[in-house]
Amino acid sequence: MKISTKTKLALIFLTLACFMGVMTSLIVNSLITNQIIHEAQERVKEDLNAARYVYSSKIKEIDGITRWTSIRHVLKRGLKERNITPIQAELSTLMAEEGLDFLTLLDRRGMVVYRFHNPKLSGDSLIDDPFIKGALAKKAISGTQILSGEQLLKEGEALAKKAAIPSVPTPKEKERKIAEETSGMILKAAYPILDTNGEVLGALTGGVLLNRNYEIVDRIKSIVFQDAKYRGKEIGTATIFLGDLRISTNVMDKEGNRAIGTRVMKEVQEQVLEKGKPWIQRAFVVDEWYITAYEPIMDVQNKIVGMLYVGMMESKYAIMKERLILLFFLFSMSAMLVALMVSFLLSWKIQKKSP
Repeated sequence: MKISTKTKLALIFLTLACFMGVMTSLIVNSLITNQIIHEAQERVKEDLNAARYVYSSKIKEIDGITRWTSIRHVLKRGLKERNITPIQAELSTLMAEEGLDFLTLLDRRGMVVYRFHNPKLSGDSLIDDPFIKGALAKKAISGTQILSGEQLLKEGEALAKKAAIPSVPTPKEKERKIAEETSGMILKAAYPILDTNGEVLGALTGGVLLNRNYEIVDRIKSIVFQDAKYRGKEIGTATIFLGDLRISTNVMDKEGNRAIGTRVMKEVQEQVLEKGKPWIQRAFVVDEWYITAYEPIMDVQNKIVGMLYVGMMESKYAIMKERLILLFFLFSMSAMLVALMVSFLLSWKIQKKSP
């Protein structure tokens, strides 16, 4: 069967239009995907800065409380006279009002004079603690510290119990054989107590345990993500890790509980904890993909002890991308139909003019 010139021209125009439509769709799909992901990654990078500020602000808050308590004359007199009775109730109340989990008074040798959170135990030495060692050398120190289960037990059975977190099997984690984490991550400050001549009388240290403490992560979520939700789930989440273990988080599991005890994805663990580099890209978080930002948490001895994380649901951006691509596809199809009509019109005119 002989194909007419009109039909040949129409097919040529149609083929060119389809080819251009497909190529343009592929290019636009790539551009839209890259642009949306890039913007999301830039946002979580900024969100991580805000999260770091909230974390640091809590350390400064503890530092301020410890500092102003350490310069009180009644505390200095009690340390000189080895008589803490007049200030026990007052400082215990202050500790509770300021939200501190522990407040400890030490003499110039680093021996515990009184634990306001655990009065039953005193007389032990904390001279090897870098915070206490620094304070007794007239240096104010504040920051992050990891205490073992045994060390926490000295600070009180309630603290040790709160710190203990069973390990929950998590998809894509780096395999661990630890059934339960008993160590605790604390934010802590220590200040020297000086007499009128500037001589060291002792030291005061106070702080909070981060295990199962949700103040920081919920403040980050409220400030950064403004508690926004998408299809009933929180759009943004924040987490504090001890090593690769979630000890404070607002990431929820399938039962709607905070995903305490779950672990980070293996690739993130290797990048952040082993190499000490930030991770700013997608990651699998407990049970779904997020656009994430992680960075190391360092203790006062500049050792990597954990991670700070913020992330946004990837599904929201995936649906946004799909909608944009669909709109462009509909626009492309409309353009191709117009091109087809024009091709037929042109071919008809060309054939009409030809002898």
